[in-house]
Amino acid sequence: MYNIGTVTTTANSTKLVGTGTKWKENINLVLPMQSLQVQIGNTVYNNSIHSIQSNTELTLNFPLPIAQAGAKYVIFTTTMDSISAATNANVAMNVSNVQFSDIQNRIMTETGVIDVKLPDGTVRKTRTEAERDKLLDGKFDKAGGALSGRLSVKESLEIKDSPWPGVTLTLPDNDSVRIEAGRGNDMVYFIYRDKDGKSQNQAVLKRKSGIILTDLDYYKPTGFEGYGGFAHYGRMEARSGRAGVNVNIADDFPVGVTAGITTVKDYGVGSSDAEYGALLTARGWQDPTGASAQGQLLITNVSMYGRTAYKNADNKSQFYIGWKAYTDKNTTKDSNGNLKAASPIIKVFADHIELNEESEGVELEKLDTGRYKLKGVLGMNSDASWGGIHGGMVIPNGINNLPLVWGSFDVLPDGDIIIETRYRKHELNERQEAERLMTYPEFLKDELVEVDTEEGKKEKLLKVEREDYEYCDIPNGHWIDVRVNMPSNSIYNLKQAEAERLAKEAAEKQAEEEAKREAEEAERAEQEAEAQTEQQ
Repeated sequence: MYNIGTVTTTANSTKLVGTGTKWKENINLVLPMQSLQVQIGNTVYNNSIHSIQSNTELTLNFPLPIAQAGAKYVIFTTTMDSISAATNANVAMNVSNVQFSDIQNRIMTETGVIDVKLPDGTVRKTRTEAERDKLLDGKFDKAGGALSGRLSVKESLEIKDSPWPGVTLTLPDNDSVRIEAGRGNDMVYFIYRDKDGKSQNQAVLKRKSGIILTDLDYYKPTGFEGYGGFAHYGRMEARSGRAGVNVNIADDFPVGVTAGITTVKDYGVGSSDAEYGALLTARGWQDPTGASAQGQLLITNVSMYGRTAYKNADNKSQFYIGWKAYTDKNTTKDSNGNLKAASPIIKVFADHIELNEESEGVELEKLDTGRYKLKGVLGMNSDASWGGIHGGMVIPNGINNLPLVWGSFDVLPDGDIIIETRYRKHELNERQEAERLMTYPEFLKDELVEVDTEEGKKEKLLKVEREDYEYCDIPNGHWIDVRVNMPSNSIYNLKQAEAERLAKEAAEKQAEEEAKREAEEAERAEQEAEAQTEQQ
């Protein structure tokens, strides 16, 4: 009996369409002339198969009177307990065995990846034995072997049960090179040994953050009559042109370059807000008295700071020289091309505004001719570098560097700012005045004026110059710079708070990892000391 899937009937038609059926390809031997029943509603209709067109279509011997979709059905592939039932069962088993035999034969004899059709009609891509052999041939054996390609280790390489605590490399001339790590005091040694086991050379890494130096790495400036020297495990050898004195410096003030994440607050160069960034420190010289100097460079998302510090023989700071770089992040060019310190800056044009990163989120409302409202601010910035609160606006200049408009502002109770611009007349000669009015049509207005004509006086609509202090828009191509205060929940302030939080977390994580590493190293050193004691 076969009843997989459902069927769809058409009224007075012998066509039967299946859904999820496999009438053409199955091991249950659905064949023409077999009996079939279809349930439509509460009625079961008896019929028989005339022919099978595909897995999902067959023709009945008699039409069904009612149309129905998703109907249940059953095909009687055998008559139970009959000779035909046993025969069909045997045939189904033989067909299945033949199919599996054919599949196995293809897997064993063909090459590459083949498509195999299973008894239920599904098709799977299968590797042949030849393909499997090809993929396995030349693979590295866990018990050992030769690698002909590049070896890449994602996590870490651990060597166990080796008489040498390291990695052995074989050079083309069969000279074995052994790289091994050993600890002593506060140093980690990387030792090269030849094939006879003799130590030839070594590099040393201090067991804390810092630069890796070999025992002979040094820097000797040539043609330098003052002080030269070389770095040696955190030691500087200073040479005087006259005395040739050698001086060591403290381990916490080594020669070289270090870097890390740090925070700056009042870095000695006028910064008042904490900023996180990358700190680069270069320590470079020491005179025979023990005095030394270093340079530092801090790069943040806002600015760049630097300073040079001088330390005396007691390693105490004597003086430093600090500076702050001006960039497009902490300065702006005003409407007249002058470089000015930047905080939240808004460029107000006649019909729109342009914002910098710190003023992001501010909106403009054009109230009327020459009247603009800045929304989402907390009044004017009172920084003295812009002349205080009343210097928080920069008016654009025109011919002979004369201001184009009068500018004024009013701060509303909620912090929003009303900006007003008015026409500003100047004493110019007629030619310059004409050029000025042609260049800036905003300074003209439409007005009915009486003019003399052949018919007499008549009123005509003409362009006339505005009166001094009359409202006018900001001239096209120019803008007014406005320096404002922003609320604590502004887009920029929220970004800064998040960046500070992430930087603080990174610094704390780095400190935790450093403390963990030092604890592990102390534990290892203790274990090694105990092992050496037991060996003795």
